[in-house]
Amino acid sequence: MILVGQYDSPVTRRVAVALHHYGMPFSRDARSIFADAVAIGRISPLTRVPALILDDGEVLIDSTAILDHLDELAGDRALCPASGPLRRQILQLTALAQGTMEKAVAVIFERKFHPPAHQSAAWLSRCLGQTRAGLDELARRLVGPFACGASLSHADVMITTLIWYLRDRMDEGLSPVAHAPLISLADRCETLPAFQAAAISEFEKTPR
Repeated sequence: MILVGQYDSPVTRRVAVALHHYGMPFSRDARSIFADAVAIGRISPLTRVPALILDDGEVLIDSTAILDHLDELAGDRALCPASGPLRRQILQLTALAQGTMEKAVAVIFERKFHPPAHQSAAWLSRCLGQTRAGLDELARRLVGPFACGASLSHADVMITTLIWYLRDRMDEGLSPVAHAPLISLADRCETLPAFQAAAISEFEKTPR
């Protein structure tokens, strides 16, 4: 398998963490969606990452769809049960963390691609408020010792990659007090082998 995308994308990194956690061998295509947009567009029609090229050449897109396939391969080792209340809890926290990330990305892209005179203050305020509301709700819903109880799940992976992204790109959205449970969870997860194996290299970090 070939994982397409750089690890400064939280959703690409969450797929990499799962691959390492499951012990599924893969190689990487770490070209940039900005610097290498044409090449990435030939793989993923939306020029979005992640994409996962399977051994038979089939290309999967979207991290949730990719992880659904990997979970099927992992069977009982999957980071989300196949059914039941815990599955819904994990999926809901994962969706909340991913939605929070998308609002943070909206803020970052508005600032990056529009000069200050053309930025929408109302849009920035709205998206920043949604980012903080998502973080507040995630902190409220944590169970412990992991996000949904005793075991690592996809929710922990998405939360951890989200926290890294916010720390690196938009730290004003993250409160060291209100969001302390999320920060603590992310710090613990970052010490786990699967996260260490998917550490972000210097060349993958988006320039500020």
